[in-house]
Amino acid sequence: MSERLRFRLPSSNDAAFYHQLMNDPDYIRFIADHGIKTEEDAANYIKNKTLARFAAHGVGLWILDLKPSLTPVGVCGLVVRKELKYPDLGFAFLEDHRGKGFGREAGQSVLDFVTRELKLRTLCAITHPENVRSANLLKKLGFEPDGQRHLAEIGTTSDYYEWKLRYVESGLA
Repeated sequence: MSERLRFRLPSSNDAAFYHQLMNDPDYIRFIADHGIKTEEDAANYIKNKTLARFAAHGVGLWILDLKPSLTPVGVCGLVVRKELKYPDLGFAFLEDHRGKGFGREAGQSVLDFVTRELKLRTLCAITHPENVRSANLLKKLGFEPDGQRHLAEIGTTSDYYEWKLRYVESGLA
């Protein structure tokens, strides 16, 4: 549960938001250039990639709406990749909404969901080696660096992090 953000499935109505997010220079530099040149491209990406992941794996990248306006500000969730042993925590935010703690809030909400609902004890995350802000966020969320991985799916080498559920004598930490 997030105090300032609402998580929801994307729909074709989010094409303008996806177009804006996926054409942000930092998104292209640090995540990928998915070739989203028009809102129609974005609608097709939502249908054929984002919603297909939810259908195949039960998880994906949820849209994050700012409460109470319900304006989309980013995405956060889990990406299941064939080349990785664990689900990958992913996130991206529009430029105007970075540096406001939304990433940490959304990431913690996903970790809470993963432990409570999915009963997972380990997650991973990957970042572009030059993406210091994302690396710092992952460390704040309890992820630990574990070298690099080259993923054919994305065609590049990324820094790799793992998060493990920790226990203490009285129960969950």
